[in-house]
Amino acid sequence: MKAGAWVVVIAAVGVAIWWFTRDPVEVAYQKCLAAVELKMEREMRSDSDNAAERAMADAFKDMGKAMGAAVCEAMKETCTKDRDGPLCKAALAQF
Repeated sequence: MKAGAWVVVIAAVGVAIWWFTRDPVEVAYQKCLAAVELKMEREMRSDSDNAAERAMADAFKDMGKAMGAAVCEAMKETCTKDRDGPLCKAALAQF
């Protein structure tokens, strides 16, 4: 094999090792944050020309993101303390 092929093989093995050894709690936490972000962007949009309505929608969106992030943080903390507990298992199954 040429040197370039070895580099590709080594990189692929490194990515595979990283992929399969990721912490499932961290993966669930990141997916939770992404789900909160997506939901707030979809549901809290204001296409109004009124600046006050847009500002209110932005404020509610920011508040929703903060509340969702707090829930994700609580899930991560719960799983860190008791990975085999029912709350953690449910969260990991969802994300």
